[in-house]
Amino acid sequence: MIPKAAWWSLAAAGLVALALLGRASRRSFRRWAWRRALDTRRELGFRLNPVTVTRKQRLKADLLADPELRTRIQAMAAEGERDEASLLADVSLYLDEIIPSFNLITTYRYGKRIAGWLLRTCYRVRIGRSAEAALNRIPRDASVVYVMNHRSNADYLLVAFLLANRVSISYAVGEWARVWPLERLFRSFGSFFVRRRFRDPLYHAVLERYVQRAVAQGTTQGIFIEGGLSRDGRLQAPKLGLLDYMLRSGAKDLVFIPVGINYDRVVEDSNLVREAQGKPRRSPLALLRRTSLWLLGLAWRSATGRFHRFGYAVANFGTPIHVKAALEGADLGTMDWEARRPLLEAFADSLVRAVGAEVPITPVAAVAWVYHSLGKADPGRALLRDRMLEVLAAAQDQGLPLYLPRGSYQRTFDVGLRVLLLRRILVQEDGRLVLPPHKQPLLDYYCNGVSHLLERLRTH
Repeated sequence: MIPKAAWWSLAAAGLVALALLGRASRRSFRRWAWRRALDTRRELGFRLNPVTVTRKQRLKADLLADPELRTRIQAMAAEGERDEASLLADVSLYLDEIIPSFNLITTYRYGKRIAGWLLRTCYRVRIGRSAEAALNRIPRDASVVYVMNHRSNADYLLVAFLLANRVSISYAVGEWARVWPLERLFRSFGSFFVRRRFRDPLYHAVLERYVQRAVAQGTTQGIFIEGGLSRDGRLQAPKLGLLDYMLRSGAKDLVFIPVGINYDRVVEDSNLVREAQGKPRRSPLALLRRTSLWLLGLAWRSATGRFHRFGYAVANFGTPIHVKAALEGADLGTMDWEARRPLLEAFADSLVRAVGAEVPITPVAAVAWVYHSLGKADPGRALLRDRMLEVLAAAQDQGLPLYLPRGSYQRTFDVGLRVLLLRRILVQEDGRLVLPPHKQPLLDYYCNGVSHLLERLRTH
């Protein structure tokens, strides 16, 4: 019989062996990850963002020691009931929440491939038009911000995927993504989190200094000028918060690139339209159930060979806007809020117009707008097609951002109508195209997305 002491000795030896094995495994994994990261970095054809690749703890320590942030903390401590140590503790928590944990391997070895697979499975992904000559003239040391309209939560993937071979983008992501595993995923891609409608002045002081530091050091940013998803399809009024921070960052050369995004099908369109109508949001459980059933339906259609992609997902990249020229040399960093607000609002409005001018007119959006513009109950297919061809020709003459599959007006009409028929937004009955009353808001949603571009054609 083995003595009890021997059993304890064997157990202890086993635990020590497991600990050593685990430590060796972790060391081997870190070496593998480091080599893979170096290989990936050498393969990239562009410089990575300096703030993005800085280790989180180092960046946090630098921001905690930031002179301007410390001055504001001291002022808050002097004015309020809380002491400086208590405020610094909150600052530390806010920084943990905001600062990303960029992972080169996750982003460029796997993230890019997975994003490409997802997007191409669901859409035909395209760049519609791009001001390449002007984009190539942007100085290498400039601070660049891609400013976009917000159609879908897929916007993050779409633009990052289209630009993956030339730049890495640090997105401002809302609280909707602060759930597992999305939060970890977005952080590893270099995105930072922003609390919407959170009024704590200390939080905004911390966020401001992080954004200003990132922009001043040349980190390429991606922001949605509307601040959130459009519920009715129209461009929304601009949000000024992040824009104000960026314009007062002290960047040597700050450049905004307008990006217009559109889809033949926005995956979450039904939920957005429902919210636009003032209906209560679905509970998380109901939303999960609905999404699960939808995904199962897609899988079943794919397995039975009946799956059709959702149409086109298109992004346009417009002419860069240089801040110094746009503001005529005005330095917003030296102005108080009341003095800089008119300049800030005018600049934000100009960005919205620039982004709106780049929103692609995709096939579904074009058919939806033409159907709406006819103003006739249940038009025939031939009437809709003839009017559509007239509108497309007039839009092309005016240089509007049309996306024409294969350069063909007829194919544009066929693709747009097919998607609407597959989704039963339009229904064929006795040679006519009928719009069921409960589908009217969805048709309006796609029509509204391009109405600011096509309204001028009503007189043609």
